Amino acid sequence: MLIQSPKPRLQPARPFLFTSPKCRAAIPVHDILLRYALEQASLDSSVLAIHYRSGPEIECPPVSLSGVVLRRGDSAYLLRVHQKLPERSQEDYASLKFVLDRHGLRLLERDAKDLHREPLFSNARTIWSHAGRRVTLMERLKIAVALEDGPQSVIQLQDRTRLTSDVVGAVCALACEGLLRLDIHNTALGPHTIVLGP
Repeated sequence: MLIQSPKPRLQPARPFLFTSPKCRAAIPVHDILLRYALEQASLDSSVLAIHYRSGPEIECPPVSLSGVVLRRGDSAYLLRVHQKLPERSQEDYASLKFVLDRHGLRLLERDAKDLHREPLFSNARTIWSHAGRRVTLMERLKIAVALEDGPQSVIQLQDRTRLTSDVVGAVCALACEGLLRLDIHNTALGPHTIVLGP
C-alpha cells in the first residue's frame, strides 16, 4: 500500500530588507528593481529620508498609497517601479494626482530602462557591494580630516591619507553609512571619482 505524503506548501519568499541611514526602519523589498531604486536613492544627496507607508487603499480611482516614500526638501514622493512605465489617459493621471495631493504625496515612477542607466546603475551596485565592509577608526579619521579641505578625487584622498587598504572600497563603505558622498552620476567609479563630505 502506497502512502502519499502531502505536497509541501510553497512558502512565500522572504523579502530582502533594505536599510540605510536615510531609512527610518528596514524596508521590505520583493522586487529587484525596487532594490536598485532604493540603492540609488540612498546615494542621492537630494533624498533626505526614505520610509515605508502602509496605506490606505483607495477605491476610486483604484490606487494603493502603500509603498516607499522618498523625502526631498518639502515634498514626499511615492515611489513606483515598473518594467515599463504605464500608459495613462490625462483623465486617469488627473484622478491619480488628485488622490496623491490629498495625502501630501507626489508620484515618482521609474522603469527598468531608467534604473539601468549607466554609469549610475553600475556605480550604485558597486558601492553597495561594499556595504558592511570594515573600515577602521583610524581610516575613518584620516578620510574625515582630509575631506575637511573640501571635495577631492579618490586618488588625491589616497595620497593624503596614505591608507594601506583599498581606498575605493573604504569610501564606498562609508558612502553606504551616509558618512560621505560620491559623484557617481557622470563617470564610472574609480580613482578620479570625486569624494565629498556628508
